[in-house]
Amino acid sequence: MNRIASLLGVVAFVAICINPAAAGAQQVDDWTEVQQLLVELKADRQAMVARNLPLTDGEARAFWPVYREYRAEVEGLGERMAKLIFAYAANYESMTDAKADGFFGESLAIERQRLAIREKFVPRVRSVLPAQKAARFFQIENKLDALVNVNVTAEIPLVPLAR
Repeated sequence: MNRIASLLGVVAFVAICINPAAAGAQQVDDWTEVQQLLVELKADRQAMVARNLPLTDGEARAFWPVYREYRAEVEGLGERMAKLIFAYAANYESMTDAKADGFFGESLAIERQRLAIREKFVPRVRSVLPAQKAARFFQIENKLDALVNVNVTAEIPLVPLAR
């Protein structure tokens, strides 16, 4: 869990603490670093699930392909959110009502899609795992997602107000 927290802190720092006035080249370098850290986070996340979700051999054979498919869909949202954060950082100093509204709308759309993915996969996970293990899996996911959200949102400055 400490490694995940550390990686998340770095991802948040790199993604959020971009100097909004920096040139596009700096943003590209930061994006590459974020992508590399997300690959490491993916491996750590799967290891965390494996450590906390005891599976029989048969359950594991059925569960892990569903897990990988689920995470692929969710990770697409993670990239979408990272791009939103980069755009927010790039526009922070020149924030307008229209930009703020757009960022907020995109954030809500990402959250709606995250919920839709989870709802789509609950029956699939439930079809390969007993109810208690399926519930435990989604609890683990919720905890890891909460850790991500706390680390990222702690670093995002509030929308600046017009002076």
